[in-house]
Amino acid sequence: MRLAGSLNSSIVVPAYIRIGVKRISSNPIAIEASTGGEDVHEAMEMNGGASVATFTSIETAGHATSATNQNIPPSITHSNDVDIQTDTPNESVQICQPINVVAKQLWTPLVEEKPYKGQQFASFESALAYYKEYGRKCGFEVRKATTEVSKGGGGYSRRYIVCNKEGENKKKTKKKQHRNRPSHRVKCKASVRLKLNNLGIWEITHFEEQHTHDFVKPEDSHFLKSNRRLTYQQKQLLHDVSGINVGPVRAFKVMKQTQGGYENVGASEVECKNFKRDLSSIIGEGDVDLVLEKLSRKREYLPDYTFEYYEDEHDMLSGLFWADEEGKRNYMAFGDAVGFDATYRTNKYMMVFVPFTGIDNHKKCVTFAAGLLCSESKEAYQWLLTCFKKTFGAEPKILMTDQDPAVKEVIPEVFSEAVRHRYCMWHISQKFTKKLGTQLSKTDVLNRLNDLIWDERLTPEIFEKGWQSIMDDYDLHTNSWFSDMYEARSSWIPAYFKDYHYSGLMRTTSRSEGENRFFGSLTNTDMHLIEFISNFETAMESQRHVQRKNDHLSRYTTPDNISKLVMEADAIKIFTRSIFFDIQREIQSSISTCYSFKVEAMGDTTKFSIKDTDTDLKRAGEYEVMFVISNTIISCSCSKFETTGKLCRHCFYVLRMSGVEHFPAKYVSTRWRKEVVPRSCSDMIKSKGPDDIQRVVRAIHASVEHCVDRLSSNLEKLSLYREKQNELKKYVDEDTIGEDPMTNKEFIETVIGVRKRDDIKVRIPEGVRTKGSKKRLISEKEKAILNAKKGSRRCGGCGEFVDHNARTCPNRAK
Repeated sequence: MRLAGSLNSSIVVPAYIRIGVKRISSNPIAIEASTGGEDVHEAMEMNGGASVATFTSIETAGHATSATNQNIPPSITHSNDVDIQTDTPNESVQICQPINVVAKQLWTPLVEEKPYKGQQFASFESALAYYKEYGRKCGFEVRKATTEVSKGGGGYSRRYIVCNKEGENKKKTKKKQHRNRPSHRVKCKASVRLKLNNLGIWEITHFEEQHTHDFVKPEDSHFLKSNRRLTYQQKQLLHDVSGINVGPVRAFKVMKQTQGGYENVGASEVECKNFKRDLSSIIGEGDVDLVLEKLSRKREYLPDYTFEYYEDEHDMLSGLFWADEEGKRNYMAFGDAVGFDATYRTNKYMMVFVPFTGIDNHKKCVTFAAGLLCSESKEAYQWLLTCFKKTFGAEPKILMTDQDPAVKEVIPEVFSEAVRHRYCMWHISQKFTKKLGTQLSKTDVLNRLNDLIWDERLTPEIFEKGWQSIMDDYDLHTNSWFSDMYEARSSWIPAYFKDYHYSGLMRTTSRSEGENRFFGSLTNTDMHLIEFISNFETAMESQRHVQRKNDHLSRYTTPDNISKLVMEADAIKIFTRSIFFDIQREIQSSISTCYSFKVEAMGDTTKFSIKDTDTDLKRAGEYEVMFVISNTIISCSCSKFETTGKLCRHCFYVLRMSGVEHFPAKYVSTRWRKEVVPRSCSDMIKSKGPDDIQRVVRAIHASVEHCVDRLSSNLEKLSLYREKQNELKKYVDEDTIGEDPMTNKEFIETVIGVRKRDDIKVRIPEGVRTKGSKKRLISEKEKAILNAKKGSRRCGGCGEFVDHNARTCPNRAK
């Protein structure tokens, strides 16, 4: 008799009939039965897989009823119908009431290489690695299980490696509701038992091959936990992109795109986030010690590296300052004007970040040094500025800051009187609206004030007259804030800085604030100090890369000489590109917009009265140029050279009219020259250092990329190269059996360059409260701007720019 149908079927057969062996294909399943006491098995071969399912027994629940001249058969209860076909036409089968039967299925992997009894391994780790690889090929996971300790006290004598689905999940009776996590355990018996023999060799003494569950399909194998592991290069990628403030989830998406799909990554978002979690866990309370150890090593191996720190009475970090050799070289060239402005929310301890910023010979921001403070008190800033002065020696000519009370008090105490402390004009001008009030702000007073304070042509006397005139016209003499600003006019008005060299380079803290935004894009409030230092170094590499690129363009490119003057040709050879373009514009303007309407001889000095007809009213006007032709000494009433280090158009006009062909050497500012900064030897020291893991890995990747690049146009040679790589990969796998890859802790200690110590010397800051740690207050002006933006969309109903749409328009037809 043959039973034909689906495995999901409900049938009743005689009791003495047992289920037998048959392969399962994609077609409907055929179940072949045999009579008598013969055992019958059912085999199930998965489509395209290596699995065979076997029914080994049928457990009967309940009792059978009677049938014609036969015992009551057991039943298999399923959903679909089954046709019962008999070999004998007259043979009949009576259908009885179904009785619940549980069929046990076993799956046997079909792979070429399997564990076997008597197989030996040099170590238990080798055996575990072998069985893990066997499970990976078959589609199941493994884990270590029961161990037996040797009676002689020599360690383990017998160990078990089992399928991950071994055992059963214990039900918890706790009232507290937990996450709905499904169980993986189904009482699978597949396992190997290993015994340690007298020679110290682990030998398989028992191997259970069959499983009580199906195997994972090959296309889903990357979901197995044993197949989800971050490689060294993936960890390196996570660490590298964190330097530009890219989190683990976005980094995982990058891996997916670059490796051709999720299945090729070998890990999931969970592993990427767990790596970040492990990083935080490993750093922990030893964050400050890791930073100090890293900076100490830099000071030991890098020339002229400086860092200082101080603690409070509770051994917690209170301040940190650092500067490297390149920052010091930049300061010697561009340290005439320095600005610093505190920025917040750059690390998880809310420490204030204070970078010291200048302007290089390409008019770009350059960072000299940086500091971290736990408070913005006078004592904290005094310590920081003292470290700055001690590190660089020479004092800046101009020091630009905001109006922080502590900073204003500390600067005169730390620096000499030769250092001019200048307030940010932008911060002051932004307060005009609030201090004037709503009514006065609607008048012309704002335009008059801004025209007065930003005019660089004014002398102190003219400024004071203009200020008093505004105060009189709008009755502002009783306004205490305007009175205070007038008293401090020598600290922020350009007219009082004309005699100070390079005072025109910085009139606001916009340079510092621009740098703060740059650093802020690479930091966040969840960042440890050791991560912050690494990200700061990444930011400095980016900044210095731009500086070197600009140096390269200045050295190896030649701008056009538009005027064809020898003086312009000299400027091309001397100055950087960006500075030359400024000088070129001045030379062109001296030809097109300037003319002399009066010349007076005053002994050896000649006075030229120049009329500037520029369409820009800020430049147009009358100027006086004093010129001593015997020794080529020239000066202009606009004071452009004194404040910026670049000659103005009025001077170029007089030089051209006086027959001076070459660019005057005494008016070549050193800070604007091409080769002003000497080259560093730090890079040579780094390149000659001992090999480390990261250096070797980068060299290997560079070699592979080079080969792929050369062979990418020839598929045959590229395929041959792949085969060679596969052979090498196989050799490495065989040579490293039982060797665990680098752990997250080992990797993190490798990339940060220091190892975490058990004892903590300097504790992490706690309870830091700075101005930036609180919620920022929004001014009335900002509120007005935000409210104005709400009505920036056009309504589709009324056609007006309002804060409603066509659906909510009041003119909508009812």
